[in-house]
This record gives sequence, C-alpha cells and structure tokens, in this order.
Amino acid sequence: MTVAVGFEGHLGIRKEGSLASGGAIDNWQPFNSESLELSYNNVYSDRIQSTAEQVGGQRGNEIVTGNITFPVSPQNPSQWWECGLGQSASPYYVERPLGSLMLQIDKEVGCIQASGCMINTMTFSSSQGGELACSVDIEAVGMASCTAGSPTYTASDAPYLHQEATFRLNGTADTSVTAFSVSAANNVGTDLFGTNRVRLDIPAGKLVVTGSFTKLFDDLTERDAFLAATVRSFQVDFARNTKSFTIYCPKIRYNTKPANIGGQSEFIMETYNWTGFIENVTTEHSIRISGDVT
Repeated sequence: MTVAVGFEGHLGIRKEGSLASGGAIDNWQPFNSESLELSYNNVYSDRIQSTAEQVGGQRGNEIVTGNITFPVSPQNPSQWWECGLGQSASPYYVERPLGSLMLQIDKEVGCIQASGCMINTMTFSSSQGGELACSVDIEAVGMASCTAGSPTYTASDAPYLHQEATFRLNGTADTSVTAFSVSAANNVGTDLFGTNRVRLDIPAGKLVVTGSFTKLFDDLTERDAFLAATVRSFQVDFARNTKSFTIYCPKIRYNTKPANIGGQSEFIMETYNWTGFIENVTTEHSIRISGDVT
C-alpha cells in the first residue's frame, strides 16, 4: 500500500489563454497548503410515491473552491499577480477582465488539474520572525485527473523574511511594525451556470482592498492621524540583493485602532485596520504590486 504524504506533492501553474482553456504547465510553485475541492450540487426531488425513502437523485452542477497558501520568494511565479489583479507585467494593478489559472496538484498516488481558477481574494502577510506568505481563495470551473509532471525549482530561492521588509507609513520608514496583512478581494461571481453543468463564467466584480498592521506604540504619529481621520498611505518593500517585492496602497483610511494594555509586563502595541480607495478613477489605483526578479 502506498501512503500519500504531503512532502511528496508539488504544484504546477499556468495562466490560461481563456477561462478553463487548460494547456501545458509552465511554472512550479512551492506551497504550504492547499484545499481545492470539487462539489456536486446534486438534485434530490420531493416526489411522493408511497414511501418514506428518498426516491432518486440526479447529478447537478459542479463547483470547485478552495485555498492555496504559499511563501513569496524573489523568483516567485508572476502568474499569481497577473491573475490576482489583472496587469500582465510589473507593476501589477487592477484590470478587467481577470485572467484564469490552471493548477496541477500531485498527491503522489494521484494528480488533479483544476481549470478556470479565478482568484477571489489574494492576501499577503508576514510577522516578526517569519516569512512573507500569500494566501489565495479560488473559485474554479472544473477538476479532472491528470498525469503528474516533473517539477523544477530555482536553487536557493528562499522566501522573503519579515526582517527584510521596509515599512513606509505615509512615506516615512517605520521599523517597529511587527506584523501586517493586505488583502485584495475581487468579489467574483460564482453562480453563472445557465444550462451548463459547470460554470459558464466567473467574472470579477468590484476590487476591495483592506489591510492591517501592528506596531509598537512608541510615538503618536499614526495615532494622531487616526484621531484626525486623515488619508494615509501604506507601503512595504521586501528586498534581497538586487531583487525586490513591493506592495503599495497610495490612499488608505484607518477604520479602527485598538491599543490595549493587556498586562503589566506586556508591550503596548497598536493595530490599525484600514481600507484602500481611489479618488481619481483615471490615474489612481488602490493597490500596486511590483516585483523585480533581475
């Protein structure tokens, strides 16, 4: 008996030419976890036929949903940012329609392909002592068995570390940020079937950018900005040698800011929860991602 163990798996990705068009895998992504799942919305009718049993069941629509979490590294495949925001080159920012991915996951005793994978939400995060990670929530068209490929990875391509980050709050560097998170939600439509068994389309809706960061309560700059309800900006730059990765939100507004005293020996930390926005629809973007892998 072959026992499948997680460390023997691998993940291949490809940006599709059109929704669920498939094609050959052209990149490989080290990852931490995945939860892609195929579900059938089967139809069970309430027919009265002189019995207390369920009479008949028919195969219904198919949906594929799930999450993939992976570390972000200097040589990370750019297909994620292209299909998560829309642009095909750095800097990546919102553009419609969004492209789709094909994902191939080998689980040792079997390999599956999920096609027409649309990124519903893409979340970046890191905290002191840890790595930069990206978590993507996916809504897809279909899933099928496939033949596992042979993955190739770039040697020494380690994930970015929180300690390699430079945080800029309204343009000013701040070294006391202990954790951050930024999410771009595409709010995709998930219930378009028509007469198809699988989804006809998974169109992206309104982009909503939210985030948070936690920092040591060591000055009054951000607190005063919160109390005055002023517009700020958020930027984090990860850099290693000549390579870099940047997340930039030019206009944000703080929503909440707890700075609680949890005990007499604890550091006083303040956490800012915020929403990104634009004012000029022709020149501004609520989030931009830049990646320099040269």
